[in-house]
Amino acid sequence: MGFPLHRPRRTRQSDVWRRMVRETRLTADAFIYPLFVVPGRGVRHPVESMPGISQVSVDEVVKEAKAVAAVGVPAVLIFAAPAEKDPKASAALDPKGLAAQAISAIKEACPNLLVWADVCLCGATDHGHCGHVIPGKATIDNDSSIQTLAQVALNYARAGADAVAPSDMMDGRVGAIRGLLDREGHAMTPIVSYAAKYASSFYGPFREAAESAPAFGDRRAYQMDPANVREALREVLLDVDEGADLVMVKPAGP
Repeated sequence: MGFPLHRPRRTRQSDVWRRMVRETRLTADAFIYPLFVVPGRGVRHPVESMPGISQVSVDEVVKEAKAVAAVGVPAVLIFAAPAEKDPKASAALDPKGLAAQAISAIKEACPNLLVWADVCLCGATDHGHCGHVIPGKATIDNDSSIQTLAQVALNYARAGADAVAPSDMMDGRVGAIRGLLDREGHAMTPIVSYAAKYASSFYGPFREAAESAPAFGDRRAYQMDPANVREALREVLLDVDEGADLVMVKPAGP
């Protein structure tokens, strides 16, 4: 591809030149639309910190998915906020739970729309953390958490999810998910890993939408220090080695 040796003069044609040599293009087919699913029917509850975004019930999420597909957005990402929360994240483990219902309904209504499913425990635990908390301690039990996360991912794959997206930042969860999916006949289900997820106050609006704010402490013990770039690269490579098909950095703005 050729590049101009100097910037064109500021004429009408300069916009054409800029488009021709633009390295990054942002179009609707690059978007993934988040959907926040809650119990009930006919529910559309506005998220105050996200103007224009609402929590929606399964019947309403299908309407959202159809509208998204109609404007050329190729994928949605499902987050579930079940009413029942407990220390074991039982609602997330339910193979016919809220997220699974939404996945199945969207795939039936919009078979060509890609449905990604967020895999985490924070929305289904009463303590709001991304893994199991050791009783009597403010400490995450990493090893038991990844087994639960793998089962949640399998439930979503069985419901028809086109990809599962672990966002918890537990060590080894990509390998555990990949192993279980492969053993259970879902070797072709991609894993989209939140490979470098920083501890950040930017998640405030999302936590309102997903009803996933921690009840005590914070998530710095398992999410990353934003000042650590080399560590982030190691985390990404570890997830790739464990079988991640796509990786992401969150939050990516700054």
